[in-house]
Amino acid sequence: MDISKKGQILLFPPPELNDYLVVISPTLEIKKETKKLNTKLNKMIGNEGTHYAHISLFNQAWEEDKHLLERLRKALSDVNAFPVTINGVDVFSHGTKKKTVYLKVENPKPIQQLYEACKSELKLKKDFTPHLTIEKNIPIANFEKIQNDLNIFNHQCEWTCDRITVLKFNKKTNSYKLVEEILLNDVKAS
Repeated sequence: MDISKKGQILLFPPPELNDYLVVISPTLEIKKETKKLNTKLNKMIGNEGTHYAHISLFNQAWEEDKHLLERLRKALSDVNAFPVTINGVDVFSHGTKKKTVYLKVENPKPIQQLYEACKSELKLKKDFTPHLTIEKNIPIANFEKIQNDLNIFNHQCEWTCDRITVLKFNKKTNSYKLVEEILLNDVKAS
């Protein structure tokens, strides 16, 4: 017997939800460069890292691909392609136990506007700081090994964000798979 969050008996089982991650993907060249930074950092801290370079916009659970894609297309209908400039390295703290090293987005406003368009359509609730992660959730003891050398991870680059990538988590393979790339306006017209 299935019970709702409010303690009510459900006549039908709740639908199974899929986890989706919506991202801005840089060019292949930039992905290769950030992979090198990730490898260098992980060598310095004695860790094995895995890395897929992207700017995470949000993750959300949906029953079906088509419902999420319809809402995203609607949210992005007035969004044009825009330049993304990366310059500088910084750190997020996750309490007192872990840190994330990331590359700063020099011009975050277009990404924040894109996020706000999605936020209102998809009822997103979190705050958002555009960034390109080098490595996340580094234990403090490991972070201390690199904290005085952060500038060696700085990288400058630029690309045109002309699409949003939608990924779906596959529980069997424990990885994300491409669902669709949604083109932004300037690209649609070309």
